[in-house]
Amino acid sequence: MSEVVEITERALEEVAVFPLSGAVLLPRTLISLHVFEPRYRAMTQYCLDGSRLMVVAMTRPESPPDAFGRPAVHKVAGLGILRQSARLPDGRYNIVIEGLCRVNISDEHDPGPSFRRVRARILEDQMPADSRSLLPAMASLRSLCTRAMVHVSPSDASELQGLNEVDEPGPLADLVAAAALTDPSERQDVLAEPDVEARLGLVAGSLGAFLLVQQSDAEEDSPIGWGITPGKA
Repeated sequence: MSEVVEITERALEEVAVFPLSGAVLLPRTLISLHVFEPRYRAMTQYCLDGSRLMVVAMTRPESPPDAFGRPAVHKVAGLGILRQSARLPDGRYNIVIEGLCRVNISDEHDPGPSFRRVRARILEDQMPADSRSLLPAMASLRSLCTRAMVHVSPSDASELQGLNEVDEPGPLADLVAAAALTDPSERQDVLAEPDVEARLGLVAGSLGAFLLVQQSDAEEDSPIGWGITPGKA
């Protein structure tokens, strides 16, 4: 990925938040966004003028707004950095954000500017005492990735194949989730899990369920053998 980014305590004190429906920013992944609302144009400029850090938080439409009437968001979100930005003539932006880490955004500032800001707290990966205990789970997840490659788009299949070279368990789980899990709630569950062993299990479980569905659909579409048609013998 890109060069290492230094995240200072000062920068974490007032990080802009981009609340989005169905969007999850996992570490080491990229998302492209088109920014058109005036408040989010101001937010983008705020980030570009400062640390370039931005939090992407998935909204929770099933939960009530906060005390200031702002839409509820998940309290674990993705902290990213603006890697690319292009300002269009009418003031809109096209931006690319690279995920850096998980953050807790429970400590949100009272309304000030038109966009939301938080004091972000980095959530470090929680590893077992002996990281070698994760090797079987990593091998299992890689095996599931190999099986899933025929069921995803060519670009996602290429990403999954490349993940065989990822030897860190936490990033492996995150990158597989980004490439293979399409349900935003499943991706959010992965983002919200700091325990690496549990995270590997979450991704493997979701990917395994996906493969079972694909297998079931394939069996339903396959003709019955031995010259037997449905309803006849």
